Amino acid sequence: MRESGDDWTPDTDSDQSTTFKLNVCHTVLHKELDVKDPSNIASWGKRNKGTSLGQLSKAPFFKGDALLLEYKNGDECYNAPNYKKSTTIRFICDPSISGQGNPHLLANNDDCHFWFEWRTPAACPTERRNSGSGGGVMGIIIGVVIAVYFIGGVAYNRVVHHARGLKQIPNYQTWVNGFEFIKDMAIIVFANCYRPKRSQTYHNLPVDSEINTLIDDDYEDDEV
Repeated sequence: MRESGDDWTPDTDSDQSTTFKLNVCHTVLHKELDVKDPSNIASWGKRNKGTSLGQLSKAPFFKGDALLLEYKNGDECYNAPNYKKSTTIRFICDPSISGQGNPHLLANNDDCHFWFEWRTPAACPTERRNSGSGGGVMGIIIGVVIAVYFIGGVAYNRVVHHARGLKQIPNYQTWVNGFEFIKDMAIIVFANCYRPKRSQTYHNLPVDSEINTLIDDDYEDDEV
């Protein structure tokens, strides 16, 4: 936005037939605006007599990844009286540009709609999204350490101990013992969880009368 001094004057390459004046979210500062309501003009073109290319807009917006600014409701189009002139500026992030850059005329559609491209660092994000949190960084570090451990250990066992197959894994026997321990513990836990319950009924036990009869028979046998 320019609130004093000169407006932005877009580059038009070799076409010098029209001089353009633009401002961003502000009316143009050019004084010779022979139009009905110069206080709302944000884009202006002068070829012989000046013409409004669109009124002030304070709402830049994204369309896809493109950052756009539109000025609408300018003067009537010469070739289409039912339409009014408009201007669209597409801002492109370019940190290599010195200063704020300058708008560049891309297209002029029948002197009715004007397209400008503006490469500028002002379109770059001021705060970049943090793609990695502290936990993510720690995970990457741990992953790198584990990778170095395994790759270095395999290389060492192959070269120094001439190991082959799974025995190339560093501390192979420790990993095997650990696996066996985990397997044994899992067997113990699952065995306790799925052990069948014993019957708690007593219908097969002898009743008191049967026990007494057996005791009497044994006693008589001893007397004989």
